[in-house]
Amino acid sequence: MTTAAQAALVHSDNSNTLDLVGSLARISGSMDDLRERVRLLEAVLENFPGGISLFDDNLQMVLCNERQKQMLEYPDELMRDGYPSMADLFRFNAKRGEYGPGDIEMHVQRRMELARKMESHCYDRTRPNGTILEVRGMPLEGGGFVTTYLDVTEQRRNQKLVEHMAHHDPLTDLPNRLLFNDRLKNAVAHVKRGGMMAVHYIDLDKFKPVNDGFGHKAGDELLVSAARRLQGSIRENDTVARLGGDEFAIVQTGIYAVEDAGVLASRVLERFGRPFELTRKCVHVGVSIGIAVAPRDGTTPDELLMKADNALYRSKRGGRNRFTFHEAR
Repeated sequence: MTTAAQAALVHSDNSNTLDLVGSLARISGSMDDLRERVRLLEAVLENFPGGISLFDDNLQMVLCNERQKQMLEYPDELMRDGYPSMADLFRFNAKRGEYGPGDIEMHVQRRMELARKMESHCYDRTRPNGTILEVRGMPLEGGGFVTTYLDVTEQRRNQKLVEHMAHHDPLTDLPNRLLFNDRLKNAVAHVKRGGMMAVHYIDLDKFKPVNDGFGHKAGDELLVSAARRLQGSIRENDTVARLGGDEFAIVQTGIYAVEDAGVLASRVLERFGRPFELTRKCVHVGVSIGIAVAPRDGTTPDELLMKADNALYRSKRGGRNRFTFHEAR
């Protein structure tokens, strides 16, 4: 072999070696990159503030972080032999009452039908222990599904509290004027399709002497007690509200005759015939009531309130502690 041929062969061997080394380096680099990606994914999963699980395109669980296991109270044996399928997970939850009463397999079938649609979803799920979870599901490109669980118990309770405070009187916890107007509007809308309803405008008699004589604390106690007596006088589908000061009102629905409104008003008067015990003192406080009936006296909330207020004024002028219907002139 000539010197030139030997040199060419050495050069060829060196090139192949370099190519091999380069390929191995790239593979090694890819493996390192893959490991880093897996490490980052694991870090995201375990540091996610809620539960997170991943299902493949066959709806077989392939990942589930520790937070989800804790939040959903998964026992160790559930995943001892590997991750369960989505159907097995649904069945496990149904058996322990997570979805409420009903046939277990029906619960599983219903949820699997929804899961196979691979559609995004978000809903609140209340667990048997009272915990409220926000569940979000998102299909993945190329197949599979990721589901997250966040504990929103405190957030939802705060939202309900804020909503309740916006529609209720802070002292008596009765509906306030805003909620009363909404209930009155709905009741009037029903009357337009048939039936009757009544508005009772109520004012406490001799409240000011109690408030001035015994102090505002006693006055507040009286308002709270009065609210309880009014609440105890109505039916479940009626609404009693505090409109402000010592003024209250009732929306009475589902009546069949004007006399039905008189029956409720008489019941209120009877309840207020008993004395109130305030700061170890007994006081007698009655009520004056004005009543307007729809559709006889009007078919709008403003009209009915105005006529009930006018009837209330006539009750007061007539000697108080009585009820008066609106009378057309």
